[in-house]
Amino acid sequence: MLPSYQIRLVGFLILVILLGTMIHGFFLYKITARTVEEGFFSAHNRLRSTWEILKPAIIVTNGISFLLISLALLVVTTLSSHRLIGPVVKIAGRLRDLAAGRLDLPPLRLRADDEGQILSEAANQVQETFRQRLQPLAALRDALAAGKEPDLEQVRAVLDQALAGVTLSPPAPGPSPEGSRPPAAGPAASTAPTSASAGKAGGN
Repeated sequence: MLPSYQIRLVGFLILVILLGTMIHGFFLYKITARTVEEGFFSAHNRLRSTWEILKPAIIVTNGISFLLISLALLVVTTLSSHRLIGPVVKIAGRLRDLAAGRLDLPPLRLRADDEGQILSEAANQVQETFRQRLQPLAALRDALAAGKEPDLEQVRAVLDQALAGVTLSPPAPGPSPEGSRPPAAGPAASTAPTSASAGKAGGN
């Protein structure tokens, strides 16, 4: 069974084709009726009989064309969207496995003609990076389970390797540009040297 997004896409495109077929039939009806009317204006009965002959042909032709185009559109849309949606579903499933701790899975591989190769490589890189970081922790856990007491330096080295470059909280905001500027000198600061100079002059 097709996924819901493919069903919506195919339904939308079929609706567009249906509207196009209806518009085509409307204009074909108008053009044919006018042509027949101009050619057989003096023979009303022949005009009626001619249109009665053409009308079933127009309906059948438009119906068959609509069905064939809809079927072709269904096949093409399913195949083309599967190259894009299929890899996205695979990568999403792999990321859920990584979130659950499944680091023992083989690298994700997509088909050569699938889209999303970059995302697949990124998911494999994340898996390999976390596996390399957590392997020493797993070995340390096994050692503790076996009754061995690792020294503090070994534990610290394992933790440093596992948490190297890991950021768990957003960085603190830096000082604003206005706060980093030195305060401007006020009028009192600028007049203080002048007052001191005046005092010295008076003393002299």
